[in-house]
Amino acid sequence: MKNLFIGILIGILAMAGIYGISLLFSSEAAPQASAGPGGPAGAGVTRAGTVVDMICELHLDLDGQKTLGIQGNEPPRITLAQIDLEQKSGWYQGKISISESRGGSLTLQGNKFVVTRPAMFQRFGTSISQEAFTIDRSSGEFEQSLTVEGGKVVPLIRGTCARVIKPPF
Repeated sequence: MKNLFIGILIGILAMAGIYGISLLFSSEAAPQASAGPGGPAGAGVTRAGTVVDMICELHLDLDGQKTLGIQGNEPPRITLAQIDLEQKSGWYQGKISISESRGGSLTLQGNKFVVTRPAMFQRFGTSISQEAFTIDRSSGEFEQSLTVEGGKVVPLIRGTCARVIKPPF
């Protein structure tokens, strides 16, 4: 009887060890710690669910391309976007984008993430005063627009985004 009890105890300890190791290597075991205000840009997540990582397929909007006089045909591209709900900011990668190093301010309008950033630069032969992009949370629809001279809003880039649940590595 004593040997049976020792065998059961060893079995329970072995199963607990295997379970502990599986939790340790699990991708959802614990949220990452934040680097804090002094850490590098985009350094971490303080609570699960505060950062939404997305991958987007984007292309130039034909109306915006004509309005701004952009010549040539830009092929669609795949890029990353991120919304940080805790920091109330967002960014996406690209040539004409709200970049990670200078993210924009996040607001929610109904079912849309709206990220805006004031701007003051000349491009496409006009003065640009604001950059903005929206992502519809229900459909994944992406739209980037520029506010140009006179307050006119020109849609520039459109596409679709999907949330990255688990990185592919």
